[in-house]
Amino acid sequence: MEAIIYEKNEEEYKMFCDVLENEAELIDIYRDPMDGFSHYEHEYDLVVVALEGARGMNVVDSISERYPDTQIIWITSDKDFASVAIKNHIHDFIVRPFTKERIIRSVREVLPKCPHRYEWRFTPDKKFIE
Repeated sequence: MEAIIYEKNEEEYKMFCDVLENEAELIDIYRDPMDGFSHYEHEYDLVVVALEGARGMNVVDSISERYPDTQIIWITSDKDFASVAIKNHIHDFIVRPFTKERIIRSVREVLPKCPHRYEWRFTPDKKFIE
């Protein structure tokens, strides 16, 4: 199983990694380089988007359009983006502030929807390797 995290905050990124590694068993986790460019060349089983404002919305829109089977957890402090989340059929929309327990619950709920949950699909040529 593969996941990518879009998150600027180092502490939150580490927390997301911890939750995913503890809950998903076989998982490769990548981090978007956030270099100002949109990187959507690869489909992931799970995407965590923890970006604010239009940037987060654009990532969610792009991923759900390109890869409709990818499961998305979207975290933002703007509850007005809920309609965008519904339109894009994302798995979960979490409004800040949130707790680690809330993230754990969301990950546990989404894992059965990930078709490659028990597959380790690592290849050395993947992009976004930390």
